[in-house]
Order: sequence, then C-alpha cells, then structure tokens
Amino acid sequence: MYKRWEPKKDRFSARNLLRWLKKAKTWQLVLLLVLVGFIAATFLRLNNIGMIQKRDAVLAADKKLDNASTKKELTELQSYVSSHMNSDMGKGIILQSTYQRDYDAAVASAADSHNSNSDLYQKASIDCRARFHGGTASFRNDYVTCVANAVSELPPNQQSANLPHLENYHYNFASPLISPDLAGFFVLIGLILTLFILLRLIMLYSLRFIIKRRAKVL
Repeated sequence: MYKRWEPKKDRFSARNLLRWLKKAKTWQLVLLLVLVGFIAATFLRLNNIGMIQKRDAVLAADKKLDNASTKKELTELQSYVSSHMNSDMGKGIILQSTYQRDYDAAVASAADSHNSNSDLYQKASIDCRARFHGGTASFRNDYVTCVANAVSELPPNQQSANLPHLENYHYNFASPLISPDLAGFFVLIGLILTLFILLRLIMLYSLRFIIKRRAKVL
C-alpha cells in the first residue's frame, strides 16, 4: 500500500551511467578514430598535392614570361591555399624568369643611358649566374644576393640603375588551421572523437571509483 510513495529509481545513477558508457567499447572507438585519421590524412595529402600543382602552374607561366597568365595562376594559387588546410607553401615561390627579364631590361636601360656602371651590372649578372645551382633557395641566396653585394660595393651616388628588388617577385600565402572542406571536416571529427574517448575513460574510472566507495560505505 506504500509503493506509490516510494521514490522513483534514479535513471542517471552512477551504475546506470557506467552501464551506458560500457555499451561502446574502447577498442571500437579507437578503431573508428584510426579510420577517421586515415581518411583525414588522405584529404590533407590531396590538399598539399593541389597546392603543388597550382604552384607549378605559376612557375610554368613565369618561365613563359606571360604576365597575364602568371597573374591569373597566382590568383588561383592564393585562393586555393587560403581555403585549404595543409597547403602551406613553406618559403614561398620566386618568379625567377620574370625577375631575370626585368633585371636584364634594367641593365640594358642603363647601357642605353650611357650609365658608367652598366658593364658592372652585366658582369655581376654573368658572374653570379655561375653560382646558381638551381632551385628557389639557390636563386635567392646565391644569385640574387651575389648581385646585390656587387652593386652595394658601389658608392651610393653611382647606384643609378633601376634594378628590381627580389621581394617584389616573392610570393607566399598562408593556409588556414581548419578549412571548410573534407580534410577539415574529418580532422574536426577526429578531434571530437579523441576528446570523447578521453572523457569516456575519465568518466569510467571515476564512476567505478564512486561505486566502490559507496559499496564500502554500505
């Protein structure tokens, strides 16, 4: 006759919560995390490959000395990198052919204006090219630095040739930490799953500890 006054069972008791957490096995969650991680790594790799392809397209247009095409490819590269994670360009790219064309044009202009140092600019270009071993790093560190050092040896009032500055031909774009694409989606899922596994383990051990404490008290 007193059953209707008995308190309802607590559905969210420590034992019930522990039983609910045990429904999903840790090894199952870890296996799912490994699968998600593999998929995320695949899409991250594809993002990086996409950046390389667009970077190569810029360099190809640069070699053709096609300003319009180079600008178009640069715009596409910037748009891609800024919207895809893991598409970082490292130290960036240098439009080597465009720089060399503008340098040669500046030297030729100095010669036409009877600049007394035009021969020095030409000689510096030829001598420094011998130090160029290929690649962006060598172009910047060996060739361009060599030319700059040769010109800097002249008195300031004699450095009259309008030589191009390397920073105007250097481009680098930053990729986002998380991007709204498949790579970003699976990375986010992986982070959430990792957090869930950690919280689940903490809760499991905490609930077991609480249950054991209560059993000892009773």
